[in-house]
Amino acid sequence: MNVITSRLPHGAAAGRFPRLGILNGILGAALAGAGIASYLVVAGTSTAPAAVRTATAQRGVVLSTTSATGTLQAAQELDVGFTTAGTVTSVDVKPGERVRRGQLLGRIDSTTASQALQQAQASLASAQAQYAQTLTGETAQQRRQDALSITQAKQSLANAKATARQDGRQSAASITQATNALRTDQGQEKVDMYQQSKDRAVYATEALAQAAIAADQAQLASDQATQQADAQHQYDLQAQQNADNNQLTADQALLSAAQTAKNNAQISEYTNAVAADRSAVASDQAALNALSKTQNADGYAITQDNSKLGSDQSASTALQNDTKTIRADEAKIAADRQSLANARMTAETTTARDAQTVAGDRLALTNARAGVAVKQAPPTAAALAAARASVVNAQIGVQTAQRALEDTALRAPIAGTVAAVNGMVGTAASGGGNANAAVTSSSSGSGSGGASTGFVTLTGITGMQLVAGFAETDTAKLRVGQPATVTVDALPTTELAAHIIAIDGTATSSSGVVTYNVVFALDRTEPGLKSGMTANVDVVVGEADNVVNVPTAAVTGTGQNAFVTVLRSGKQVRVPVVAGLQGDSSTAILGGLGAGQQVVLPQVVISSSSTGSNTGGGGGVNFGGLGGGGRARFFGG
Repeated sequence: MNVITSRLPHGAAAGRFPRLGILNGILGAALAGAGIASYLVVAGTSTAPAAVRTATAQRGVVLSTTSATGTLQAAQELDVGFTTAGTVTSVDVKPGERVRRGQLLGRIDSTTASQALQQAQASLASAQAQYAQTLTGETAQQRRQDALSITQAKQSLANAKATARQDGRQSAASITQATNALRTDQGQEKVDMYQQSKDRAVYATEALAQAAIAADQAQLASDQATQQADAQHQYDLQAQQNADNNQLTADQALLSAAQTAKNNAQISEYTNAVAADRSAVASDQAALNALSKTQNADGYAITQDNSKLGSDQSASTALQNDTKTIRADEAKIAADRQSLANARMTAETTTARDAQTVAGDRLALTNARAGVAVKQAPPTAAALAAARASVVNAQIGVQTAQRALEDTALRAPIAGTVAAVNGMVGTAASGGGNANAAVTSSSSGSGSGGASTGFVTLTGITGMQLVAGFAETDTAKLRVGQPATVTVDALPTTELAAHIIAIDGTATSSSGVVTYNVVFALDRTEPGLKSGMTANVDVVVGEADNVVNVPTAAVTGTGQNAFVTVLRSGKQVRVPVVAGLQGDSSTAILGGLGAGQQVVLPQVVISSSSTGSNTGGGGGVNFGGLGGGGRARFFGG
């Protein structure tokens, strides 16, 4: 038995809620008395420091109620419908049948609702598992996995450092190789330029060398022409000598003939002729000898010309080769410098990349260690509170899904006779919010009074009913079958158990205030109850059992963003908590605070518009946070 059923009126059925207004009135009176007493104590001493007001966190029940005022009326007819639309799967009553309260009238397809319940139950199991994991921490396998992740991060960092060292060595080697090649080619260029300077000692430029070659060729041609002329002259002299020798031979033959004939005259003639021939031959020989020396001089001159030409041509070729070699050296040097620049750039890029990799791996190792430290650290109060809040939210989701599944079965909210069934299996049943029902009463005139719009129309209803208008925000918290407590102004000491049997789907607006009529069936009647009497109804719309709770005034914020101020060793400490149900006077604390701890309440603020005067409303006492954050002002009179 929970705290609600324990407070039911005597003789009420299980699940009914008592009238809470009296208790609230008593608490309000007590608070008012405390405020007046405080005012009297501190009157005239407003400058004294106010004492810290505290309350003790307790474990118990938090209730949230809503109230309204309505009119009693005699029950006549009720249209009952499903809360949500769906396809009718069964019709369990027929017209004329007498049904009792809670009897099954029909069902709609529950597939979607069943799936939603399964999903909600799965979410609850997941939240409970997450809460258990948060509470117990990591398993041995998870700790091994954490150690492995740190080991892998260390190995990645070590590999990155080794790669950086290897890349550094390779980059240094590439730079050294490029530098050495540049120095070698620069040295070769100096050698080649020195050779060029030596080669330019003969001719300063290639143009001068080419001019010398042209002169050499002209001289050679001239000397060759002279040699040819001298050779022709020698040929002519040789021919003349041959002719003179022939003439000498002829004259000698004539002389021999004359001597044989002993012709003295011819002997003398031919002797003179032979002498003349011999003189001519000797002259020819002398000329040939002289010409031979000339030809030797011509040959020497030609040889010298060829030597000079070859030397000048070699000098010109050397100058050309020097130019080509130096250009090749310059090209090599330019390539070497580019290679050195590329090597340095590659080294810089590689170094930066390796440094970034090492930094990233070092950060990954730090993050891995930090993540493991966080995961292996004991759970914080905030984490436990958040996990516990997730469980509570999941439980609420299961309860909501369970109610939605239950609402697929339409049950009679009150005993009566089935007057009409407006549906059959396979047809679509319309939903009407929390309940698509209306009441017809000749005394109130608040019912439909027209054609039946519910799935089943009940008549022959006995007992009294109460029709009360609730604000739209409160109506959303109500559902058919919810228990309530009714008090009648004419019978102030009597509390009557009741339950909701219908919630209007159409709003009523009066003076800009929107309300929805809710129909309550009284579970029992009392002598003296009459139609038209004014009655009050209280409905418990929220309940949290066996939870830590504190006065609502002590809580700031909502949900996981709430906090309270706790008094520890005389000091006020702000503590984050997870706030749950906010009741009429207290709020459930789902995490972050334990029973027995002292929470600080808002201070009492004393204000006065005159010095020491309590008359005429000149002073007052403010209680911040009374009744969930409101302010009560008590004036002297």
